[in-house]
Amino acid sequence: MWRIFAIDIHHRWPPIQRLTFHMFYEQPILFKDNEEIEEILHTNEHKRTMFLAWIEANKIYPEGKKLTYSEYPSHFVWMAEQREWKPRKRGVSIGRLTYIPPGSGELYYLRLC
Repeated sequence: MWRIFAIDIHHRWPPIQRLTFHMFYEQPILFKDNEEIEEILHTNEHKRTMFLAWIEANKIYPEGKKLTYSEYPSHFVWMAEQREWKPRKRGVSIGRLTYIPPGSGELYYLRLC
């Protein structure tokens, strides 16, 4: 019935940006089984996560200091290739933090802040 009446069910507005976060120095690192540990550490040494880039962007953009992490996508865009936040020129987006179970300890309480 949805297809017969051509009801659009795949496009949602406004888009939702899933925001990941982690404790300091506990960011996730992806690697292959056959990689050497030195190579893994070298390639991920200066790699910024979305959360670390948010902290750096707050140092650059004073208007971002007034926003919480979940409000940030409504005024800034995450540029995945450059791994940095840039001021939004048009459009709107909603930020949602990933779910963390209460048993996760400090990470759960960081999400509450």
